[in-house]
Amino acid sequence: MTSSYKVYAQFNSFTVNGRILASEIVSRPGKEFLSVTLITAPADDSEGMTVTFTNSNGLMALAKAGGLPVGRMVTVTGHIASIHETYTNKDGEVVMLKRPRIHLVDAAIPTGGLGATPRTEDKATRPASGTVVAKRVVADATPPITRVEINADTPAEEVEALF
Repeated sequence: MTSSYKVYAQFNSFTVNGRILASEIVSRPGKEFLSVTLITAPADDSEGMTVTFTNSNGLMALAKAGGLPVGRMVTVTGHIASIHETYTNKDGEVVMLKRPRIHLVDAAIPTGGLGATPRTEDKATRPASGTVVAKRVVADATPPITRVEINADTPAEEVEALF
């Protein structure tokens, strides 16, 4: 007698920080989605690895608004759907990928996960030199203080006139 058990996916959450290598909106009949490829280096001086994911809601809206340009640093979390080191080319040969690839499902960018964007050349730069003009406000001189003595014999009219 053999028993067979159903295999359920374990909680395989994966968080990665990397730079966007490719980001594009893909249109298919009746379907539109965002396809993103990140590149990350798991070890010093390594070729790195790529992390791919697709999205058709919030992240796609962010990409359409220009928030996911190529070169931007991002932190992404999701569930691992597959890991590949090879692919089959047009001739049917199994070929090694340049970098291992992890594909995520349910990918999201957590709060604080959007990092630096690449610098663009057309932005105005801060002037390197110039003249700083300091405008000084001239205030009126403080009037001299007049000392007045008030005692019990001072008439009430004179005291009221002082205030």
